[in-house]
Amino acid sequence: MENTYSAALLFVAASLFTATAAHAAETPNIVVILADDMGVGDVSHNGGKADTPNIDRLADEGMRFTDAHTSSSVCTPTRYALLTGRYNWRSPLKNGVLVGQSPPLIRNGEAILPKFLTAAGYQSSVVGKWHLGLGWQKLAQSATASEGPTKGVGWDINYAAPAKDGPVGLGFTEDFLFPASLDMAPYLYLRNDKAVEIPTVTNHFHPGRIGAAVKGMKPEQCLGDFAREARAFIARQSESDAPFFLYLPLTSPHTPISPSKSWQGKSSIGPYGDFLMETDWVVGEVLAELDAQGLRENTLVIFTTDNGCSPQAKFSSLKKLGH
Repeated sequence: MENTYSAALLFVAASLFTATAAHAAETPNIVVILADDMGVGDVSHNGGKADTPNIDRLADEGMRFTDAHTSSSVCTPTRYALLTGRYNWRSPLKNGVLVGQSPPLIRNGEAILPKFLTAAGYQSSVVGKWHLGLGWQKLAQSATASEGPTKGVGWDINYAAPAKDGPVGLGFTEDFLFPASLDMAPYLYLRNDKAVEIPTVTNHFHPGRIGAAVKGMKPEQCLGDFAREARAFIARQSESDAPFFLYLPLTSPHTPISPSKSWQGKSSIGPYGDFLMETDWVVGEVLAELDAQGLRENTLVIFTTDNGCSPQAKFSSLKKLGH
């Protein structure tokens, strides 16, 4: 079948098809957390040396899906398949990934998961890494340059105008997102498909990927920001009778491997282990908010990842440390 969801999302779909509008209150809230570049052996319940108690809690209290198959185990295809229910190779992108200034891979009219859920009465939000392209509106005259204050990519974008075919344009109720992988320019957040702040400086979170950036933005702030926004969405929705769908695609533990100060040195296996623990902390923040709002018993939480650990985590060093 062309429109086929993963096993976990098929379970969600089946549960929703059995619900009627008259019994909308019986539909479960849904949270899908998608880690980025995280291996099956990175979690402590699978023998990982960095503590991941919150992901372990999901495994202990729920179901584990351990028989996985993929036709393209990298960022963009994973997101396309998850949200559209289509094989990734049915998209215009046959291999590889998009970059921060790429045009939309999903366009208006293509059915995606939040549209399906809206028909069942859901409110929806995406918080985190989008990496499916955006319909950036361009400036009349490009400011892109090879050197100087506008060096790199992203200076030809009109950040004062909303991006077209972003999550809200495609069917989400709201969004708070980083455009692509955290090591790709432009470096900024969007809320409801519009830049939260206009880039004014040139920066990079990865050598060679320089471009437009918001002044003062640092990669180590992102997980905290995503956790805050996810909790706020859950808290707001707890005051509504409508069920909700939260899609939380994280930027971690993908490069740049940048745990925040409070997590540095927490693991026994170095920065990558620290970053794993902070990623797990975000999962814990979501679970804590569900518990605080009394939503634990009526919320389906799915944790997954787009592909395995990146070589940037330094495999040989991790192996020597028993990870």
